[in-house]
Amino acid sequence: MIDGIKLRQEVAENTAKSLLAVDQAQINSIVDAIIKAKRIYVAGWGRAGNMIRILSMNCSQLGLKTHIVGDNSTPSIHEGDLLIIGSGSGETDTMKILADQAKEHGADLAVITHGAESYIAKKADIVVVVPTLYTGDVREQPVAITLVYYQAAFMLNDCIYSQIADRLGVTFDDIISNHNNLE
Repeated sequence: MIDGIKLRQEVAENTAKSLLAVDQAQINSIVDAIIKAKRIYVAGWGRAGNMIRILSMNCSQLGLKTHIVGDNSTPSIHEGDLLIIGSGSGETDTMKILADQAKEHGADLAVITHGAESYIAKKADIVVVVPTLYTGDVREQPVAITLVYYQAAFMLNDCIYSQIADRLGVTFDDIISNHNNLE
């Protein structure tokens, strides 16, 4: 039986290590690209998809034009636009196709991944690697490694969000004004 206290401690410690290990230059690159983009598109599948949708929500609250790939209202992508893919492996087949399509249409491509040498990372203009650092006993808690990556990537969204807000001079009132009010 899993020791819940030990699990929480290992996930918390290793998530912090993974988040702190993300290269700040990579974060700066994605922040620059988001600010520069005419429109921001996000795509991901599964947990990575949920994580990247949060980044889209954050960008919309900062007043940026953002779309979630696959929604019926998503417009076509063009030069000057940015597609950000969230993919732990960087090898998800659907995301590989979207990466290729974005590049074919002249858009910039960014990926948040732990697959630094993956197909999507090799295609991307900007790669943000969230290393999966885990020092616990994987045999005892095999799910913990997955938890660490997604938790660190989720927290990275808030770091990106904060840096964009700071660079754009966005205030709390601006965020509230852009926050969803159809709830």
